[in-house]
Amino acid sequence: MHKSSISTLYKLIWQTRRLFQRLRITSDELLVGSGINTSQRAVLEFLHIKQPQTVPKIAHEKSVSRQNIQVIVNDLLALELIESVENPAHKRSALIQLTSKGKALFESIQEKEASLLKTMEKKFSKKELTTTLNTLKSFDNYLASGDWKRSK
Repeated sequence: MHKSSISTLYKLIWQTRRLFQRLRITSDELLVGSGINTSQRAVLEFLHIKQPQTVPKIAHEKSVSRQNIQVIVNDLLALELIESVENPAHKRSALIQLTSKGKALFESIQEKEASLLKTMEKKFSKKELTTTLNTLKSFDNYLASGDWKRSK
């Protein structure tokens, strides 16, 4: 690989990390007054799309530790935004799902976010957004596949 390719790749990774932090900060700003933080919002979103799920499944899908998700789930349970229900497939691993209160909160958050997305959508062409999405998916798939470990 050429030195310029490595430099460009490094800049891309650095910019992605910077963007991730900027997204977290923006999310925190949008969540002011909601009573939850960005990590909790992410779990609510996951359950809104794929509920009900077990804590280990949520952790696996989000590529974080089960313990990390368990802390977030405990907080969301205390806020009555999610509930634990019996899992017929596994007695020791309950299913977690949104409560009506959790669903209503997440939908109100989505409404706030939609306003930002509409503003951002005007700044970029569909082609730019599609190219960026496909490139990020390719990076994610490559790293997730483990191929990078075999191609040294």
